[in-house]
Amino acid sequence: MSDNLRVTAVEALHGHLIRAAFSDGAVMEIDLSDLLPRGEVFELIRKGRAEFEAVHVNHETGTVEWPGEVDLDAEVLYGRFEPASGAAIHRRTVHEPAIG
Repeated sequence: MSDNLRVTAVEALHGHLIRAAFSDGAVMEIDLSDLLPRGEVFELIRKGRAEFEAVHVNHETGTVEWPGEVDLDAEVLYGRFEPASGAAIHRRTVHEPAIG
């Protein structure tokens, strides 16, 4: 990942939204509703609320993960790159990145 951008914290919100904090200080609410139907790998977290809420940060890789080896890269979540599936990911910045 460029600039070593990492996810430092994540929590599940309502629907298929997550709030992610990034290593540059930015905090975003990220809507995964359009992404989750795009792959079988996402089926359990799309259909099961408990599974979706099991989201956590892999502190070794700086990615967002769910049980079953499902993960999303910090660069994609942040918006530097689009998902390979072409799905839209809508984001709302809650806190701007730190300057410096």
